[in-house]
Amino acid sequence: MTDLASDAATGSPQRADGRPGAVEARSTGSTLGPDFSTGSGPWLRTEDGTAWFDGTSGSGAATLGHQHPDVTAAAIAQLNRLTHTGCKVGSDARTRLVERIGALSPYREPAVLPTATGAEAVESALKIARAATGHQAVVTFRHGYHGKTAGALALTWRSEFKTYSAPQPDHVVTAALPDPRTGEPADGPARFAADLAAALDAADAHGGTAAVVLEPVQVTEGLLPVAAGILDEIARQTHARGALLVLDEIYTGLGRAGRLFTAELMTERPDLTLLGKTLGNGFPIAAVVGERAVLDALPPSVQTSTFSGHPLSCAAAAAVVDVVVRQDVAGRAQALGERLRADLAALAADHPWMSAVRAVGALAAFDCVRDGRFDPALAKAVTGAALRERLLLFGGGPEGATVKIVPPALLDEAEHRWLTERIGTAVAQAGRHDGGGRI
Repeated sequence: MTDLASDAATGSPQRADGRPGAVEARSTGSTLGPDFSTGSGPWLRTEDGTAWFDGTSGSGAATLGHQHPDVTAAAIAQLNRLTHTGCKVGSDARTRLVERIGALSPYREPAVLPTATGAEAVESALKIARAATGHQAVVTFRHGYHGKTAGALALTWRSEFKTYSAPQPDHVVTAALPDPRTGEPADGPARFAADLAAALDAADAHGGTAAVVLEPVQVTEGLLPVAAGILDEIARQTHARGALLVLDEIYTGLGRAGRLFTAELMTERPDLTLLGKTLGNGFPIAAVVGERAVLDALPPSVQTSTFSGHPLSCAAAAAVVDVVVRQDVAGRAQALGERLRADLAALAADHPWMSAVRAVGALAAFDCVRDGRFDPALAKAVTGAALRERLLLFGGGPEGATVKIVPPALLDEAEHRWLTERIGTAVAQAGRHDGGGRI
């Protein structure tokens, strides 16, 4: 092992031979806050014990809070029994998780395809849709986010693995959704139905529509919820074309958005539901869930990866599912969202530049708008002021002017009060922002 020292001038590691040491690649993006050593509930702590409130929930994954004792205990017990089998060798932990997810799911004869990441679940769902329908094209929606992976299969030699691979770029059609932040015109639903039909027509012209893929709340791009009536219209038109409706609940499923599954709001069930984030509460795991007849349209061995169904992650996820039910995480998240909406609305009454306050379960956001224009610099001022208060928040949104608040769902009263007080302080400080990035 090469000895490393710190370069006092740059803070970068330096090897004993004078050459620079390794740093993390910049493509992962800048890190938020300091390096953390421990965590508990909504708190992350540095090595000296300084506590920071995680208003990002570890990119939305730690819905139960960091180091939830039941999940940690299950992982430790599994670690002492069996860590890894590979995807083609079973484990009792994997079987238990599949059974638990299936029992909660909205499907009559459920099947579960475990994956290691949410992006892998998306790609698996596309393969299933192409196998089940025999069609090629996919309809997605503006402001959607479904992961960042691409290309590995194109480099894989065995041709049978590629039969149901993701569609070519010209086989992906993007439709527009109503923007929940603006008032909808009287003809809004009819206009949306016509626009969706046109998108499906375009997809049908490229080999038929295999799937329509939708997030019920577009969290990454600014917390944009899709109304129940719109969900039903999408499901109706999707099924009328013989396509599969894939509901990407990687961010919203298992309680985060105030319900176990968005299917609870819908007249017609989605054909496939994608789970992740909350499912592992920090452990890397995701899944595709649907009727067995649909998932089994994909032949054996077409979708495998070394760490799918990983025993350690499965044991942790099974404990997560138990906690979600036992502690009524969906109900707790819904109540938290109602309080956050009220808290932010009260704050916005004193700061009119806080626009379009919204909350869905343990997800909340507002936009920063001045003089009728979205103001990304003002949003950055809010998140920067929050950081000085040791509160971690993400910005984002289609215009870069959204502040997102994504705390764990299981906050106690003191934690909730701490969060709202620091948001208030950050907003007050940002309100003195001069337009040039200074306060």
